[in-house]
Amino acid sequence: MYFLPKQIAALILIIVACCFLTVSCTDNSRGAQCVKLIDNITKGYTFLGKERDSNDTATIKKLAKDLNQTSKELESLQLRDANLKEFQSESVKSFRQMGQTFGDIGKSLEVGNRAPISIEGLEEVRKARADIIKFGQQGNDAAANQEAVTKKLIKYCQSDRS
Repeated sequence: MYFLPKQIAALILIIVACCFLTVSCTDNSRGAQCVKLIDNITKGYTFLGKERDSNDTATIKKLAKDLNQTSKELESLQLRDANLKEFQSESVKSFRQMGQTFGDIGKSLEVGNRAPISIEGLEEVRKARADIIKFGQQGNDAAANQEAVTKKLIKYCQSDRS
């Protein structure tokens, strides 16, 4: 898939650096809450980084499941800081959307793979291909949104250290 691979790798490095900067914070501090949120987001990015070039239906479906699980884990975080709650909400939405689009891509791949060798089958393959492109764009949009949220989150969390 085409999920901003260079940008994701750079973001992961930035996120990990930010985590190390804030590790010494107490559990209730804004810094500790930042670490919790960033750790969960990093986990989601890791899933995207592992599977970004796969066209295997089972792998795509597993990625969808992992991204949906990431959104649930993000949603379950108990954050007190209002700004972090907003970053959390946006991240849940982005990861949920990415999970949904990968699930839809997996279904479209299955349809294309099962299409019979016939005129009707060719039409099914064309429709599946168009759907994959559409869902891929939706996934790219969700990833771009998450990238923007993550950049703002990192700035916000670093301002706590100043």
